[in-house]
Amino acid sequence: MAPVFGVDLGGTYLRAAAADDGADPIAERAEAVDGLTARGFAERVRRLAEELCPTGPAAIAVGLPGPVGDGGEIGHVVNAPALNGAPIRSLLMEQLDAPVIVENDVNLAALGEQRRGRARGVSDVAFIAVGTGVGMGIVVGGRILRGARGGAGELGLLPLGPDRVAGDPAQLGPLESVAGGAGLAARWSAHTGAPASGRDVFEAAEAADPAALALLQDQAGALAMGVRAVQAMLDPQLIVFGGGIGTRHDVFARLQAALAAHGTPPPAIEPSGLGERAGLVGALEAALDAAADVQLARGDR
Repeated sequence: MAPVFGVDLGGTYLRAAAADDGADPIAERAEAVDGLTARGFAERVRRLAEELCPTGPAAIAVGLPGPVGDGGEIGHVVNAPALNGAPIRSLLMEQLDAPVIVENDVNLAALGEQRRGRARGVSDVAFIAVGTGVGMGIVVGGRILRGARGGAGELGLLPLGPDRVAGDPAQLGPLESVAGGAGLAARWSAHTGAPASGRDVFEAAEAADPAALALLQDQAGALAMGVRAVQAMLDPQLIVFGGGIGTRHDVFARLQAALAAHGTPPPAIEPSGLGERAGLVGALEAALDAAADVQLARGDR
C-alpha cells in the first residue's frame, strides 16, 4: 500500500507527515501559518502531500481546530476564522486524488492516544485537551464518537463556570472560561488591569501570588467537575489529558487533588503519552483506516 498522509492544523502551525502501513512517519514537516484562507489551506495541504508522498498518498486525514460536519465543513474556529463554515473536504478533494477524511483535531488526538499513546489497548477512552480552550475527543470501541453533527465532546461548553448560561457561542464556553488558557488570561487581566496571558497566571502562581493560586484552584475544581460529568455520561476506561496546559505537572496534580476531594472513587486519568504529536498521530491512523476501507471495497468487487 502507498503511504498515507496526515495533517494537524493548530493555531499558529501546521504539522504534516507521511507514514507507512505501521503508522510510523517516514517524512514529516512543520510550517508556520498566518492569515490562511480556506483555499490557501487546501493548496498548502496539496503541496505538502506532493512533497512528502511523491508517488501519491493512499489516503489523507486532516485535523482541524473546530467541530466538523458530516460533509467536511468546519464550524466555528476561534484561531482560524477564515476557515469558519468552509467546505474544507470539498476543497481538498479538488486538490487531491485520494480519499480525504476531515476531522476535529481533538477527536484525532483521542484516536492517536488510543492506538499508539497512553491509552493503547484501551477500547473506550476520552481525551481532554486543555490549551487555549477546553475540548474532548471520545473513542468508543476503538472508533471516534462524533455525535449527530460532529459536536460530541465539546466539553468547554459545559455549564460549569461562573456564568452557567453564557450565551454567545462565538466566545468561550462556561467551563473553558475558567479552565482554558484564554479564560485564565481574561480573569487575570481583570484582576491586574493589564493585558495578560495564561502563562502570566502560572508564573504568578509559582511566585506564590494568592490571587493566581486561587484562579488555578478554580481551574482544578472546574476540570474535576468536567471529569465527573464525563465519568457519569460515558464511563470510559481511561481519561487522558493533553494540550499545553493539560499536560502541566502542577495542573494535573491539582486536578487529582480536586477529584480526590469528591469522596467517591475517581476515574482513571493519565497525562498524554504523545504530547503535541497526538493529533498528527491520530490523523495518520485515520488515514490508514480510510486506505484499508478502500482496499476492502476493491477486494469485494
